[in-house]
Amino acid sequence: MPDKYVVLVIIDGARYSETLGDTAGTYTPNMKRLALEGAVIDSFFNNGATVTSRGVPAIWSGSWSTPKDTFYNGFNTQYATVPTLWEYFRKEHQQDSTEAMYIMKYLGSPWLQSFRPDYGPAYWPWYILQGSSDISVWQNAKSKLQTHHPRLSVLYFSDVDHYGHEGNWDAYTRSIAVADSIVNLLWNFVQADPVYKDKTTILVTNDHGRHLDGVSTGFVGHGDGCFGCRRIMLFAIGADVKKGIHTNTKRYIPDIVPTIGKILNFPTPVVSGTSMNEILNPTTDITDSEIPSNFSLNQNYPNPFNPTTVIGFDLPVDGNVSLKVFNMMGEEVGELVNEYRSAGKHQIAFDASGIPSGVYFYRLESGSHRSIKKMLLIK
Repeated sequence: MPDKYVVLVIIDGARYSETLGDTAGTYTPNMKRLALEGAVIDSFFNNGATVTSRGVPAIWSGSWSTPKDTFYNGFNTQYATVPTLWEYFRKEHQQDSTEAMYIMKYLGSPWLQSFRPDYGPAYWPWYILQGSSDISVWQNAKSKLQTHHPRLSVLYFSDVDHYGHEGNWDAYTRSIAVADSIVNLLWNFVQADPVYKDKTTILVTNDHGRHLDGVSTGFVGHGDGCFGCRRIMLFAIGADVKKGIHTNTKRYIPDIVPTIGKILNFPTPVVSGTSMNEILNPTTDITDSEIPSNFSLNQNYPNPFNPTTVIGFDLPVDGNVSLKVFNMMGEEVGELVNEYRSAGKHQIAFDASGIPSGVYFYRLESGSHRSIKKMLLIK
């Protein structure tokens, strides 16, 4: 394992126009300054469901696979159907939970990681569920970072979304300013800590935006596919990130997990995103980023399956990609990809929950390349 550390910060429900979209940095002066010192994805989007219960799990699983309901430890909650970044990391490097933390306010029923037999609870993170505000989350996070120096930490701040839904503009923007201050405190802490200094990368993002002014309920709500709900922020700063760059390459929430995988050198076999290599230093290990020579579609695995399988495909050049699933009558039953993808090796998780058992086929198309299709079996 490389001598590197990653902290991922999720600020729930911050609208782009009040964060990095505000060139004046009215509420986020610290993040604006830090973003200028690091790398910014100017076109970063939520390409799935713009609600917290889907956006946050997509961030840490790298996939829009539908979570499942469960009753766990006396509470109704949900669990991921694909592995999460903590599971990938802990399994690959055989690390205990003190090296992989998930830090947030107290919740009786937090969303859970996967129960997959090849990953699962043995590789879940150490949940730190304490306090009732973003400030208390930061205080708890600082304590744990100082004591244990985990290699991989995710800090989840929820106050912005909470106050947005209350419809209190002053409280909403004040909570953004608090989150901005916390990000600055985190950076200063990392720079002063002898273990973390010069070895740590911080990524800051959010799970969804909010309606633009004049759209529906404006900043109070979110949840549909409007531009305000879709557009979010992502910037990174630290040891493995290029300094002072902006990129307009269109990127999405599922790209976060494979990017962290590049930095910490762990595979992410069941993600739908690709690593944001354009913001990483050349010294970062990107050994599996070689461009394939041929346009190809792999057989899904496992096959037969129920309910989740993985489909891989190779792109020799950048282009618009379509990957769809059809029944034997030729009727479309699922659209897995319909977007611009960079050249490289890609993997997509297909969740067939709600689709009847039977024989189906999936078809890949991209630009001028001929389409390819293969059979799959839902049992």
